[in-house]
Amino acid sequence: MLFIWPQKLYTYSSIGQGFDTATQYNIHCANIAKSLTRLSSRPITVDKFLSPAAHSKQCNNSNERVPLPFKTCYTVCLWQPYFWLTDTYSALIQGNDQLSLLNDANLYAAAAQADILFFSSGGNFSVNDILEQIDLSDKYVIIISTYSEQEIRTNIKHRIDHYQNAYLVDSQAEFDQFIANVLAKATKTGLTAS
Repeated sequence: MLFIWPQKLYTYSSIGQGFDTATQYNIHCANIAKSLTRLSSRPITVDKFLSPAAHSKQCNNSNERVPLPFKTCYTVCLWQPYFWLTDTYSALIQGNDQLSLLNDANLYAAAAQADILFFSSGGNFSVNDILEQIDLSDKYVIIISTYSEQEIRTNIKHRIDHYQNAYLVDSQAEFDQFIANVLAKATKTGLTAS
């Protein structure tokens, strides 16, 4: 299998969040290696269009969000174009007691039932086509990507409640803390996207 490493690793020193590029590169390598060992063969089907009834429920203003209600368990719809990250994040979600991963083979059906949308975006920003067809008003939208936050927020046309670098969560403990922080934000009113 041929794997081409990214030619540019984004650093955030210009906005006060400096990283050590060498450390970041090593984390990327370790996470990719771990993820490749957990390849999944579960097929996911994506319908081209929602039914007219579902399409008419689409949120008119995608920047408005209803806070998530307090629950013991939140449902998650995971969509990843990177197959190695799908398995990594599936395992992390299943390992968290506060989350339940929806396993519906139809992406739109799973997204309609989910409290949290955990989507990825690559350079073609195809996630826009999916977000366009989902009522986001009662969803907490997390975009994970290897692209910079600025590039993601510039190119994704819909509300993003949280951006996360795809490789910055390295363990179940880190993921559990990340989810605790996300749920604290997702259940509050009057928040703007972070």
